[in-house]
Amino acid sequence: MVAVRLLSATKRAPTGTPGSSAVERGFDVTVETTPGLRAYRVAVVWTEDGWHSTHHTECALTQSDLDRDVWAGGISFFTNPPTTFFYALAAAFPDAVHWDNNGGWNYLI
Repeated sequence: MVAVRLLSATKRAPTGTPGSSAVERGFDVTVETTPGLRAYRVAVVWTEDGWHSTHHTECALTQSDLDRDVWAGGISFFTNPPTTFFYALAAAFPDAVHWDNNGGWNYLI
């Protein structure tokens, strides 16, 4: 039984002035949860510094049917030069928080 899993992640093109600290980068994610478990909150937990610090971005429910609930979120951050960017997914259900961290390897953008 799938509780939470990544459906897609799409990297956005950088915007801003190349070579400056004002370059905005980011990506959009689509997440699936099992509807029978009644997720009420889904977030992307992410880091740009190797998990020394973390951030979270909440996702919005975009589709709900008998087979799955689909959530979408967008992450934006300013950095130059590009950094290694890791993330995991968390979904809050009434009984517990379920994670998808790519089998312990985390996701990479």
